[in-house]
Amino acid sequence: MEQLRQPIITVLGHVDHGKTTLLDKIRQTAVAAKEAGGITQAIGTTEIPAFTIKEICGALLDKFKIEITIPGLLFIDTPGHEAFVTLRKRGGSIADLAIVVVDIAEGLMPQTIESIEILRQAKVPFVVAINKIDRLEGWNPGKYFLENYEQQSDDVKGRFEEKFYRVIEQLSMHGLTIERFDRISDFTKNIAAIPVSAKTGEGVAELLAMLTGLSQQFLRQKLITTQEGKGIILEVKEVTGLGTTIDAIIYDGVVAKNDFLAIGGKIPRITKIRALLVPEPMRDIRVEKKFRSIEDCRAAIGVKISAPGLDDVIAGSPLRTAKTLEEAEKLLDSIEQEQEEVEIKAETEGLILKADTIGSLEALINIFRDYPIREATIGQMTKTDIIKAEANNDILHKAVIGFNTKISEEMEKFARDKNVKILESNIVYRLLEDYAKWTEAEKEEIKKKELDSLVRPAKIKILPGCVFRASNPAIVGCEVLGGIIKPDYKIMKDGKEIGEVKQIQIQGKNVDEAKIGDKVAISIIGPTVGRQIDESDVLYTDVPGGDYKKMMQLEKFLTEHEKSVLEEIAEIKRKKEHMYGF
Repeated sequence: MEQLRQPIITVLGHVDHGKTTLLDKIRQTAVAAKEAGGITQAIGTTEIPAFTIKEICGALLDKFKIEITIPGLLFIDTPGHEAFVTLRKRGGSIADLAIVVVDIAEGLMPQTIESIEILRQAKVPFVVAINKIDRLEGWNPGKYFLENYEQQSDDVKGRFEEKFYRVIEQLSMHGLTIERFDRISDFTKNIAAIPVSAKTGEGVAELLAMLTGLSQQFLRQKLITTQEGKGIILEVKEVTGLGTTIDAIIYDGVVAKNDFLAIGGKIPRITKIRALLVPEPMRDIRVEKKFRSIEDCRAAIGVKISAPGLDDVIAGSPLRTAKTLEEAEKLLDSIEQEQEEVEIKAETEGLILKADTIGSLEALINIFRDYPIREATIGQMTKTDIIKAEANNDILHKAVIGFNTKISEEMEKFARDKNVKILESNIVYRLLEDYAKWTEAEKEEIKKKELDSLVRPAKIKILPGCVFRASNPAIVGCEVLGGIIKPDYKIMKDGKEIGEVKQIQIQGKNVDEAKIGDKVAISIIGPTVGRQIDESDVLYTDVPGGDYKKMMQLEKFLTEHEKSVLEEIAEIKRKKEHMYGF
């Protein structure tokens, strides 16, 4: 007979939209529904059994024709982007379903959109909990949304519908077909939106009913368990008397005391389970220090595992269990093969990607799928990674991008010395944003350097009484009326080239350039004062046609006075067009 496990459910959404409050309210509601045994909190998870769901949902199950066949629902207690990306198995997430929480007043926010993209990328179906309906002006709270909605005044209903469907419209702009859960006839074509109040608990029953019904209708095959224990490490913790332990979610099979444990990651290893531990019932696992030992556990469950050799294990690493060492070695080979299949090593131009686990590396590769990738591997950033990034020809590829990786000050300095950009974050989509911002800034810097290689527009006036030498070269005192002038620039008068700037001095010292307002001595090769040039003459730099065109493309980097002088030069050259072909 098929053995079904609980679906694993995670909660995502924008900060302060009520993710943690909603989880807390689901827990409290479950506890209230049954005085004892109505909720089990294990490591990092909250399990609500089927009979408690029946108590909470009551007649809603009949209304939606839901007969519970799954053991219950297992909520992951660590919501958020970082936790979700870490909780990945080969090819996807261990989460079967997700709840995206949206504040009905604020609507979609950046992290909401990121959450939806993360779920799409991991192919995790989700419902939307539109939260904080209790804050609507005039809203009278109740237990069940469907019953309570009918009791509201027409004005309040109108306000609700307006704000609710504004959120629906925002979601539809991101390619989602979504509708209020009780107005959906085909759940294969519509995402369910459930109005809730994480504060009062209104709508929690409807949310649990939807999660149960959708799991049973569409995820049944995924919930069939095997005998092989499979899990993901949530956290690595030091526990007094036990040493280093791991908190894990077991998402398939059975795990027992004395099983062999194969753990993947940067340093794969095999160890043996000494103890399986869970907190006392009804205790807050985030602060709990007392645990009880169990002989075995079946998916899906959160459990603390005590075993030797766990000191350098990394959160997010996969684990498998076996009854014999030989089986465990085969499983470890399989895990290492998965890692090799995910990792990329190519001698081509592209980015260097680093992540802490197979799952997060897979997510990182997928996020950067539109960019060339030179190498994508598991582990901390090394000098070798930086050297490989430096070897790229394209400056926009001279980057090492790390998800959940730590970098030392020494490594940061090494990267700076090599002119390699390091981007590091524990939010995978933020890395993509940060890379886009960095490349945009680099492109602007490249354009500025390109501008510096061009002959810049400048307008200068020879000051009366400031002729220091008449020729070979002519040395005259000038004021810069606009733009920038540099040595080696050719100078023109009335559209005709008359010489080339040799040196520029300010108070007897050579300078690389002179800007508007500067009074400088300029030596000019070519002209003679009194013939080609005179005191009070206004001269311009002779901007070549190609430089002019490039400067027009880089116009936003020019100052307003440079733009003005450039236009004057263009006008002078237009008058001489038959001579200069400009």
